[in-house]
Amino acid sequence: MRLTTRNIREASGVRVFAIAAVFCILICSGCATASKTISDEEIAGFNTEFFSADSLNNRMLGSEYAVPEEINLFELFYNGVNDAAAEVSEEELALLTEFDSQAPYLDIIKITAGEMDTVLRKRLGLGLEETKKTGLENFCYLAEYDSYYLIHGDTNYDPCTVTSGTRESDGKLILEYTKEYEEGRWAVTLQETDEGYLFLSNCRID
Repeated sequence: MRLTTRNIREASGVRVFAIAAVFCILICSGCATASKTISDEEIAGFNTEFFSADSLNNRMLGSEYAVPEEINLFELFYNGVNDAAAEVSEEELALLTEFDSQAPYLDIIKITAGEMDTVLRKRLGLGLEETKKTGLENFCYLAEYDSYYLIHGDTNYDPCTVTSGTRESDGKLILEYTKEYEEGRWAVTLQETDEGYLFLSNCRID
């Protein structure tokens, strides 16, 4: 094929158009990941409702995890599901006393495997078997009741204060917060859904 000045001009025009199209795509991609600072009203809502009224949301901040699968189940379920000692049968108490002689004198936290699974699916979007089961070895498990037990007399509840937040266009919400009983700052990443939020990660930032 013989190249003419017109052929060269046309080819150059196509290249310029292609470069411009790629540039536009990159610009749009940048727009798609743009973040927006959330309002003081939204921050107040997280402080007075989301992390305060629902203690399980608060306890999702009890351990650090880069992905949901790494959450520490011992920290999450330390106070049970309803923040109350469980009613256990005499047979359960006898079995637990073999595990810990202080069982008759301390609070007994009982969480069925099904309850764990429900909590995890609601807040992480995955079930118990999909996690790394970090911290699960600290529970006493009774197969005949398919339940996990903790025996103690304290709590790991630590109030948090959200100080700032940004919302990404893909629905992710990054909240920075402090804790009442521990020095430092953390960032929790949430994913907005039709039902509320899923926890994606929780990391210390200083």
